[in-house]
Amino acid sequence: MSVGQDINSGRIAESRKPMRKWWCVPIFLMSMAFALEAKAEDKFPPFWRKAMTNDPNTNYFLKKYSVPLDDPAGTAVRNIMLARVIGALCQSSKLNKAKVKAYRERTIGGLSPEQLKAAAFQGGSALRSFNYQDLAYLCAGVDYQFGPNGVLIPGAVSAGKGEPNYPYDQRNPYIHLPEFTGN
Repeated sequence: MSVGQDINSGRIAESRKPMRKWWCVPIFLMSMAFALEAKAEDKFPPFWRKAMTNDPNTNYFLKKYSVPLDDPAGTAVRNIMLARVIGALCQSSKLNKAKVKAYRERTIGGLSPEQLKAAAFQGGSALRSFNYQDLAYLCAGVDYQFGPNGVLIPGAVSAGKGEPNYPYDQRNPYIHLPEFTGN
């Protein structure tokens, strides 16, 4: 009987050997799931946060999009497009349509259709390479450009949380902006 027990115990021991080899697989899979979950919580790369300020001396994108273009009408179109994008895509920010409409009437209201088309082209060209990084930095500096004392359109966009609504996707970082039609 002891011989049979040795054979059976040997079979049991042999059947457990493959399981001993693979005990680390579930642990590895669970750790990968936690790592991916932690990665998903970051809306953008952490090293961006250092320069995401409301100061154009440290925030390159605030300075880039605050500089006037060659044509004042093109600058106005760019500013209106930026206000609309930031109001829509920055977390908890809201667009003040009345302020934007008053700015539009004051700056480009009297343009002919040809002049408006040229201004829309120039304003749209200034935003042609607009991407998620631009948006993230502009969301952080919304007060500088569109706050109560903003340099572009004062009071056009309320300050939100300073971050975009959705997380960064490095496979598709560009943001397609709609054409400016004059409205």
